[in-house]
Amino acid sequence: MDQANPVIVFPIACSVLSALCAAVLFRDSRLRPRPDKIIWTIAFVMFALAAGADAAGIALGWTSWLARLYYASGPALVVAFLAIGQLYLLFPSAMRRFGVGVTLFVTTLWVSLVINAPIDRLRLAEDGWDAIERGTEMVVITVLINSAGTAIIVGGTAWSVWRYWRRGTHRHRMIGCALICSGTLVVAAGGSLTRLGHYEYLYIAMAMGVGMIFGGVLVSRRHDRLPAESSITAVDRTGAPVHDLPLVNTSGLAFLHGLLLGRNDADIDRICTEWSVPREVTDVMSRIDARRAWRLRVVLAPDAVFRFDELPVAARRQVTTLYHDVLTWERSSRDEIAEIVAAPEPVPATRKA
Repeated sequence: MDQANPVIVFPIACSVLSALCAAVLFRDSRLRPRPDKIIWTIAFVMFALAAGADAAGIALGWTSWLARLYYASGPALVVAFLAIGQLYLLFPSAMRRFGVGVTLFVTTLWVSLVINAPIDRLRLAEDGWDAIERGTEMVVITVLINSAGTAIIVGGTAWSVWRYWRRGTHRHRMIGCALICSGTLVVAAGGSLTRLGHYEYLYIAMAMGVGMIFGGVLVSRRHDRLPAESSITAVDRTGAPVHDLPLVNTSGLAFLHGLLLGRNDADIDRICTEWSVPREVTDVMSRIDARRAWRLRVVLAPDAVFRFDELPVAARRQVTTLYHDVLTWERSSRDEIAEIVAAPEPVPATRKA
């Protein structure tokens, strides 16, 4: 490998950008804990470690542990973790059951291969991490993880872009996904160039790709501007209008996305009950229930739509009622609210004997 001093700028840039992206994702995962954000945070931490190890090897000289650190965190696990995070978005129910096991299996398998791989110490000072002797198993697994992982990331983000575009919603998320998809392809192209013997292009492509991915993460975190005057009329079970509600309530949706959807059925029931919406036992929606549920469904994020659709009917009605009748309950006049609160419960009429 040509390890001229100017080359060190690009792995340093990759390490810094990856660390910044990991910090942003970590902050988001603390505010709204979700498996995909946690997994992606770990992926970018490993990306920062790999690029940092490469920069340290170029600047200070390569050692065995530095070469193993680079190879353990960089060539395969980053793509694997990014792909696993994407799978959590695409198949949340299945990944809740198998995601942890798959992640531990892939991580343990790869790290054990790297630890047990021999190092040609005569080449270490000159070739760095390339001095690790990769057997057939490591080569096959590297190709498998990178090809399958890249396909999952690119395919998943491209599908999200198509869905956002088709629905005409979440413009910022659509742009963010497009940048993440493009950045992943640029990173993959850089890796292909190194296999063709062009190491000097690796971190140029990596820096560009990570920068695009980081930009995509930042853009996707922005909320789309919503028309303040848009409103709909909520109805009760009989179809009578109850009150005016905004078309999209961002704070209410944030509550559903961050706290409610994605939890198990018992937790959803408990939280909704705490917020004055106990569950009804019937498993059939009325026509009004179905309309209200669909009205909520069309404004949910795609990953939340999957989780919402997987809920039992009673839970979907419970979440719908919480959103429309509690989280977005508004009236134009305080006096009207006071009248409703103060109004006595209707007493059913009794027939005189």
